[in-house]
Amino acid sequence: MGPWPNDPLGPSARASADIYWIMFVAAVIVLAIVDGGLLYAGIRFRERPGHVARQFHGHNLLELVWTVVPTIMVISFSVLSFQKLQIINATSTNAEMTIDVEGRQWAWSFSYPKEDRFKLNDGSYLVTGGQLDIPVGTKVRIKLTSPDVIHSFWVPNLGGKKDVVPGRPTETWIEADKPGTYKGQCYEFCGTGHANMLITVVVHPKEEYAAWAQTAVAAANQAANPATKAGRETFLAQACAGCHTVQGTPAQGKVGPDLSRIASQTTPIAGVLSPVNEENLKKWISNPPAVKPGTIMPKLNLTDQQINDIVQWLLTLK
Repeated sequence: MGPWPNDPLGPSARASADIYWIMFVAAVIVLAIVDGGLLYAGIRFRERPGHVARQFHGHNLLELVWTVVPTIMVISFSVLSFQKLQIINATSTNAEMTIDVEGRQWAWSFSYPKEDRFKLNDGSYLVTGGQLDIPVGTKVRIKLTSPDVIHSFWVPNLGGKKDVVPGRPTETWIEADKPGTYKGQCYEFCGTGHANMLITVVVHPKEEYAAWAQTAVAAANQAANPATKAGRETFLAQACAGCHTVQGTPAQGKVGPDLSRIASQTTPIAGVLSPVNEENLKKWISNPPAVKPGTIMPKLNLTDQQINDIVQWLLTLK
């Protein structure tokens, strides 16, 4: 994918790109005329041997042109912008899906519609973090909220920026022309973790979206399983969640490795313990500096029960 003005891959992005290119071309033409006129006048009427420079005052035709033409341009741009904004702001019109998006320091969470395909065993509905999955060719209404500071939701190839304002819900929409992975980010400086507040939108073929939803719900049910729920809650309550990322949870730390698929990991834990199994995970979590001197992961002084709970949950992350 190229820069978004050259590669709009959805109707909302195209609406923004169209007005961008119209204004860009107009600006280049105006720049060429103004600078060209200045250069021509500076060269043609400069003082030189045999020619004395002098001032010219008043030219009714020129004054009329540089008054009328910019006025027409401003009016035209206003009309075009209004037309495109009508498209961009029509968040509910023909929307086939509505997803609630929360931006917080410094991660995104996505709450899927209250439909049977997204329903979990405990009666709640699917919520994921960091990655948004949608079907291709589907207009998705995005309802935005923030509990802390102003953020800005932007997936360049799919649509324009929309601020996420505390206490004031906002909306936008996206739609993708073709399957693929689209990258976005928070575009409003929101604190020290702003640069890592990224968005990934995965667009699935329509015939494959139901299978993805089923897999995502199964994974969410497993995470909420009573047998592993205690470990998940302990992990999220401790410093672990501030350093590590686990997709689909509020844990979106960037200091330590991503643990979203740790149970399927083939490389050694912290580069020193292999394979990834219950014994080695317990050894590592109990006292990381003892296993790997100099590691930045401290000993957290967890109880044996807490360590066991966390390990049982980590073993489900495949």
